[in-house]
Amino acid sequence: HSIVGGHTSLPSAAPYIVAIKTTTPSTFLCAGVLVKSTWILTTAQCVTDKSETELKVLSGSHRLLTNKKLHSVSKIERHPSYNAVNGANNVALLQLTEAVTLSARVSTIELNDQQITTNIPAVFYGWGTLSYGSPGYSNVLQTLYRRTLSLNDCRTRNGLSNLSDGNVCAINQPGQAACSKDEGGPLVRSDSTKLIGLFYYGSLCNGSSPDVFVDVYTNKAWIDSTAV
Repeated sequence: HSIVGGHTSLPSAAPYIVAIKTTTPSTFLCAGVLVKSTWILTTAQCVTDKSETELKVLSGSHRLLTNKKLHSVSKIERHPSYNAVNGANNVALLQLTEAVTLSARVSTIELNDQQITTNIPAVFYGWGTLSYGSPGYSNVLQTLYRRTLSLNDCRTRNGLSNLSDGNVCAINQPGQAACSKDEGGPLVRSDSTKLIGLFYYGSLCNGSSPDVFVDVYTNKAWIDSTAV
């Protein structure tokens, strides 16, 4: 079992994913993705009360427990219109003090550049807990295959009528879901490997309702203008 109900990822399955950790003690906080060699995209919610000196970033590893060097953060840029109450514009960029070395195990990811419709095949990656109520997380990155749900369909079909603009959903199978500690994990198009969104929140980790992701397409202009 994994994420909840997924499977263990291969080491190079998601070379763009990073783990964001606290410095003291070193604790896994959330995931993010590498959009430039010096810029990490994650949720604003994940770093809302953190300063640069409190964060370290692990790249190039599908395991959280590793001897790999951690990257320091020189700047946190939260979306200026982030709304913590309804989750609108829930994105943040972390600038690294030094560029990461790109390789087969470490690469940047392209942002999706078109509106997400329903039923696009996608894959989700995360280190989240393996079962609801568990306080821990998975040491090894997990994979879950999904299908997208447009914002409108997510609102009308699933009782999420209050879902703010700038979000998109992914349909679950019963017993399959993102869970706690999966925040910031990427949802990626299967056909183009472009980033659809970052995990924001879900149901009780049981797949009974869709998982909600921050839609990068609606935030792409801000991301592109900030991560330069």
